[in-house]
Amino acid sequence: MMMLKFLATLGFLSLVVTPITGQNKSNFRQPAEFPFVLVSDSGAVAPVISDSLFDQASRGIRFRVNKTYLIKDQPFISLYNDSLLSWAHDNNLRLSKVYIRGAASPEGPYDNNKYLGKARAARLVEFLDRDGSLKKANEVLSSGINEDYAYLITLMKEANDPGYPEVEAMWNACGHSEPKMKMRLMQAYKGKLWKRLLDQYFPILRQARVMLWYTTRYNLHIGNLGQLYPHMMLADLPDLQVPRSDRSPKYARRHLIALRTNLLHDFFYMPNFGKAFGMNVQLEYYPLTGHYTYNAGFTYTNHRHWEDYQFFQIRDLRLELRRYFVGGGEFIGPFLSAYANGTFYGIGLSQTKGWEGEGGGAGIGIGYTCKLNRKGSLRLEFNAEFGGFYTEYDPYIYGNPITGTKDGLYYYDYYGKASDFKERQHSRLWLGPTNAGIHLTYDIIYRKKKQIR
Repeated sequence: MMMLKFLATLGFLSLVVTPITGQNKSNFRQPAEFPFVLVSDSGAVAPVISDSLFDQASRGIRFRVNKTYLIKDQPFISLYNDSLLSWAHDNNLRLSKVYIRGAASPEGPYDNNKYLGKARAARLVEFLDRDGSLKKANEVLSSGINEDYAYLITLMKEANDPGYPEVEAMWNACGHSEPKMKMRLMQAYKGKLWKRLLDQYFPILRQARVMLWYTTRYNLHIGNLGQLYPHMMLADLPDLQVPRSDRSPKYARRHLIALRTNLLHDFFYMPNFGKAFGMNVQLEYYPLTGHYTYNAGFTYTNHRHWEDYQFFQIRDLRLELRRYFVGGGEFIGPFLSAYANGTFYGIGLSQTKGWEGEGGGAGIGIGYTCKLNRKGSLRLEFNAEFGGFYTEYDPYIYGNPITGTKDGLYYYDYYGKASDFKERQHSRLWLGPTNAGIHLTYDIIYRKKKQIR
């Protein structure tokens, strides 16, 4: 008791509770800035998290309709990355147990919602474990909620929604059967209640939420953990008022520009010529949100083998628009693309086979991007493109085509009157595969952190 009075005089904000077993009373502190976190001494019994406590205190990440990828620009992500991790480290805390629930909103097929709940929980697990944090925890409890009607009712109650008593009565009358509840809600008031809930509450239900239990290490620094609450049963806290942080979260560090090279262009091999190594440089711009990125690239090759009468000289400029299936600032996984390019070339394979000209093309492509390091700043990409390429060109040969003398010069392969000659009298249109790539991409410029308004 003397210790509790001492802590109270320091103004610590803590949640002092008795485990549900009723044995070995333990102190669970709940930081005001992180209401989804419970802190206790290292020897404490693991807290039992009731549904009501989880709904009140948990925090997490929202998802778009029928999607399971993370949207980076959310308050929880920046709060976790920029504040919680450093706070736990500074206070010498150890992550002991993780409680995660993923859920779907009720619209859509039931089996698909079941998949969404589990997949969203898995995405949150991956996010929390990207630095190996979860491997240090004693236990990770992750589950999917098919259609979270219980949380819907909690939200309606907190909002003093006039429809709350009726919806709660429906839920109880259905025996907490999700399929029956969906049918009743859709039929109530000729679908008007369902539509209102869809617009007002369903976006909040598309979440994966978490609570974290930390235990102390030796030499705990608890100077910012707060005041004391009365003793209460942790599993019976339906009316717990959770203080919320007023801190303005920040965007996590985000890539802006990436440098890319196509290894197939860099180490190109051409039949009847041999090694034709070149330089391919691309810059890709990543918007803050959305699915689209913008890319500009240049390929330069300049091989001149005079003794073998062989040349391979390419100057190619291209612009590309990509549409990633995973957006929200992530830009990873499969993508579709559209491109346009312009090319100058000079290619010679022997004394009698050479061409120079210009051309342009456009087309579409498909590809896939994967991370090569934990942060995702280094990536490997594969793509293939299909489209059209139109070129106008002239063939050339070594030596004078009229006299047949080998005078050390190259001439257009033309036998008419010199006064009638016009450049680029030959043309060709190609339709089919136009490009393939194995790319290495590295982020070189990042956005400055800024507050979310």
